[in-house]
Amino acid sequence: MNSGFTLIELLIAMAISAILAVGTYYLVQASRLTQDTLVVQNEYYSQLTRVVRTLVNDLHQWSPDRPVRDPFGDYQEAMVLDLDALYLTRNGWALSRFVDMERSTLQRISYQLAEQGSDLCPEADDGQQVAGRERHYCLIRSQRQHLDDDGRLEWQHQMLMRPVNALQWQFLADIEGERDWLDTWPPEGLLNENTVPRLLAVQFELQTGQGDAVRRMVRVPQSYQASEAPDED
Repeated sequence: MNSGFTLIELLIAMAISAILAVGTYYLVQASRLTQDTLVVQNEYYSQLTRVVRTLVNDLHQWSPDRPVRDPFGDYQEAMVLDLDALYLTRNGWALSRFVDMERSTLQRISYQLAEQGSDLCPEADDGQQVAGRERHYCLIRSQRQHLDDDGRLEWQHQMLMRPVNALQWQFLADIEGERDWLDTWPPEGLLNENTVPRLLAVQFELQTGQGDAVRRMVRVPQSYQASEAPDED
């Protein structure tokens, strides 16, 4: 009586084992790819949340009563939007007990988009570079040590996010009792010399390279100069 397997039975068993092995391999690969995709997406949305929170906090801490001087001795408003960046003076800059230096709690910061391949936005070598002909940018937050620039101050730059397609600003202002949205600040060509506009809120829209668009409207602090004016007898 034979107790072994026949050749046909061995071939069938080997074929079934091979099919199971191939199926298990592809199942493991699919699970790893899914996990890697989820990790990348989680990091992306965590980064996007931090960027939006940073923008909102800086706008909430805007100091409207502190203009700054440029290297030429001219004063700039506490918030200025030009072709390059949005500049603003913010409050709440924490003092470190580990640094023996006296400075103000006010800080001059800026937000700008640096084109990919520039000094502030070098070419990515970690897979973050987006293929295609569309131009992409890095969102840069810059700060300097002191408010007034004597020509020797240098900006310190921090890359918040890449790739970014666009960062758009709008400003809700009260002009002689009427509220209107403006594309620039301070407004130019809309006011006479006796009109003092009042900034109520700032709205920004951040468009990422992944196709997401985040829009926030932030109510900004108001000036205290009017309330501190002396009473007339």
